[in-house]
Order: sequence, then structure tokens, then C-alpha cells
Amino acid sequence: MITARRRAGLAAALGVVALAVLGYAAFEFSGQVTAPRAASSPVSHQQAAAKPSATQPSATPAPVAVTTAVTATPKATVTPRAQTLVPVSAVAFGPQGTADGDNPQIAARVLTDPAMGWVSQWYATPSFGDLKQGTGLLLDLGRTVTVTTVTLNLGSPPGTALELRLGAAPDLTALPVVTTATATRDQLSLPLASPAKARYVLLWFTRLPPDDAGTYQLFVHQVAIQGHP
Repeated sequence: MITARRRAGLAAALGVVALAVLGYAAFEFSGQVTAPRAASSPVSHQQAAAKPSATQPSATPAPVAVTTAVTATPKATVTPRAQTLVPVSAVAFGPQGTADGDNPQIAARVLTDPAMGWVSQWYATPSFGDLKQGTGLLLDLGRTVTVTTVTLNLGSPPGTALELRLGAAPDLTALPVVTTATATRDQLSLPLASPAKARYVLLWFTRLPPDDAGTYQLFVHQVAIQGHP
């Protein structure tokens, strides 16, 4: 029969064993709880690193503005229609200028009286009897204008040879030739290949047509000038 002292010792031993078992169980439980947390910690850090921060800018590229170049279509240049330019004077003109022109007293009639017009002196040959290299009419437009066409009405048979000269001064050397022509009928039109600016228009005749008397003489009824003021 177990005495009270032995029962007390047995109880004490059982208590020690129970405490040991409880301590071991507590240790194992603690290890199971902390081990997964420690194992998952690197993954959690990687996931946290992979997630964009709320303060970081989005990785999506910003839209790029596209500029389309627009080429302006040039406007068509409209050339104004030529007008009739009326000279302020017409004078006879010779190799020495207005000093030796043919019949200067009637030169203005090409502007004021086209029916009568202007007539040169008569010569023995088409080339002025070798007395001069030409004769002509000088028209003053009053200011510098743009000349496009000059038209003459002649009262002479075909054969008149003409140099059209334009310039800024009433001098033969200051009036360059812009075109030449030979008349085949009573009207002679001289359109310029390129419009020219000038104040003076010189009709310089270098060959005369025959007249009814067997000599050579020029008759000019009217002169018309077209261009832009």
C-alpha cells in the first residue's frame, strides 16, 4: 500500500514530466508559427519591390505629338492687261539726236494728225544715199513705264527696216536696240520678248522703201504703244 509520502513524490514526478511535455509542445508550436513567416519573407520583399510605388511615375510612355507639315499652294500670278500709253511728244531724230532729224516741223503729227502723219526726206538709195546711217522718230512717254508692244501704221510700200530702241535718255547711245523688223505691209507690230522699262521710245529706220518718184522715202501715219504705267 502506497504511503502518502510516495504519492506525493509520484505526483511531483508526474508534474515535472507534464511540464516537460508542455514545454516541448510549446517549443514545437512556436517553431511552426515563425518558420513559414521567415521563409515567406524574401518572397514578400520581391513582391514589394515588383509593385510600383504610389509615388513613382507610370512606366507607360507619354503620347508623342505628331506635327504634319502643310505646304501652302502658291497663288497664281495674274499679269495685268496691257494699256495704251500715250506719248507726250514726238520729235524727228537723226544721228546727232534732235538736231538733225528729218522734217522736224511735222513730226508731232503722228500723235495729233494721223491722217497726215510724218514723212522723211527723200534719198537716192534705200540706205539714205550713204549720207547717214538712219533716221527716226523719238517719242517721250513723260515718265518711266513698262513697254510691251509698239505698232506703226505706214503709208509706204514694203521694205522699211526698223530698229526699236528704248531707254531713259534722248541719246542714241543711251537707247539700246530691243528688237528689229522689216515691214511687209502697211502695219508693223513689234511685240517685245520681255517687257522693258523706259521713258523714251525711238523708232530708228535703217532702210527706206521706194516711192512713186523712183527715190526712197518713209511715211509714218500713226504710232501706238502698249504697256503698263
